[in-house]
Amino acid sequence: MNILDLFYNEILKEAAHGRVDCNMMYNVLFETTVEGRKIYKTDEQTKQTNSLYIPTLEIKNIEEFNQVLLEYYQKAKKFYKGKIDEEDDFDKTILTLLWNNATEEDFKNPVEYIRKYISFLDKPLELSETYEKIGYSEILDSDIEVCLKEEPINEETPYGIYIRSTKDNVYYDFPIVRLGIYDKKAYIYAVQQDKVKKEETDVNYDYQKKIHRKLFKVNDGFEKEEEIDNIQNPENLTGISPSALLSLSVCFSLLEDKNIDRIVVPTFLPVRYNGKEISFLVRKRLLQGKGYDIEKINDQFHELTEKHEQIQRNLSDKLLRNIRRLEYAFNNINVTSYPYELDSNTSISLTKYNDCNNKLLKEIYELTKAKQKTR
Repeated sequence: MNILDLFYNEILKEAAHGRVDCNMMYNVLFETTVEGRKIYKTDEQTKQTNSLYIPTLEIKNIEEFNQVLLEYYQKAKKFYKGKIDEEDDFDKTILTLLWNNATEEDFKNPVEYIRKYISFLDKPLELSETYEKIGYSEILDSDIEVCLKEEPINEETPYGIYIRSTKDNVYYDFPIVRLGIYDKKAYIYAVQQDKVKKEETDVNYDYQKKIHRKLFKVNDGFEKEEEIDNIQNPENLTGISPSALLSLSVCFSLLEDKNIDRIVVPTFLPVRYNGKEISFLVRKRLLQGKGYDIEKINDQFHELTEKHEQIQRNLSDKLLRNIRRLEYAFNNINVTSYPYELDSNTSISLTKYNDCNNKLLKEIYELTKAKQKTR
C-alpha cells in the first residue's frame, strides 16, 4: 500500500477511535482536519469520557504536510530497521508512534513537529555508543561514565544519554536523559530510570546503597527555609531526585559545550496520557461484557483514573522541581517560562557556566566540561 494511503485511510481513521492496529494494538487517539475540513472525528461516547484529552491534528497545507511526512518516513525506516518486532507492521508502526510525543501545540503545527523529529533522528551529541569515562568523582569515590544510545521506537526520543558511576567493576545507573536537538534548541522529554532490570550481586547491592547515600550531598548548601517558590509550583524544592539532578547536570554541561542556550521541556503529551486511560476503558468494557457488576467496575476504574492523573501530575511536578533546584544551584540555568505561561512547555535559558553552590553538582558539571575539551 502507498505510504500516504496507509496514513490517511488506516492510521488517521483508526486514531479517531483510539486504537491503531499495527498487529500490536496501540492506544493512539486524536481527530484530524485537513485544510479546515474535519475528515475523522471521535464518536460522542468517547468525547464524553472526561478523563480523555482529545487533540486535533490540524493539517493546514496537505501538500507541504505530505512532503515532510514522507521525508520523515524515509529517514525513520533506516533508523528503526531491526528495532521493531518482526510481527508488527513496520511502516504503520513508524507513522503511528510518531504522534506519541506530540504536545498540544505540535498537533496544531504538525509540519514543524515532524521536521523536529526528523532532526531528532540525527545524533544530538558527539558521545560514544559505548560507555566512556569522563572523569573521577572524589565525592562519589567513583569513575563517571557516559554514552549515547539509540532508543526503541516506543521511547520519547530516538537517542538517550546514559550515565553511570563505577568502581571495582560494579555500577550505579543514573536516570536516562531522553532528548533531541532542533533549530539550536534542546528538547528534553524524559529523565527516567532504565526500565530494564539488571541482576545485582551482593557487592553490587552494597555499592548501590553507598552511592545512594552519597547522592544526598546534592542537598549541601541548600537552605530549605528560603522562599524560592512561586505560584506555579507551591511545593518546596526538597522533593527532588538526587540522581536526576546529577543526570541533568551532565546533560546541561554537554549542551553548553555544544553552544545550545535554549532548552524546552514538554510537560504534557496527550497521546501518551490517553494511552493509559484507553487501556482502562478497554478493560472496563471487557469486564462489562462478561457480566461483572457495573457499579463496582465504575468505582474501580474511577480510582484507577484518579491514580493515573496523580501519577502524571507528580511526574511533571517532580521534573519541574528538579529543574528549579538546578536553577537554584547553578548561576547559568534560568527558567524563562513555566507551563501555560506561553505554551504547555517549560523553557530554560542556558548561559556560559560560571559557578555552582553545590560541590557534587559542580564537580560533575566540570568533569563533563573538562572531558569535552579533550575531544
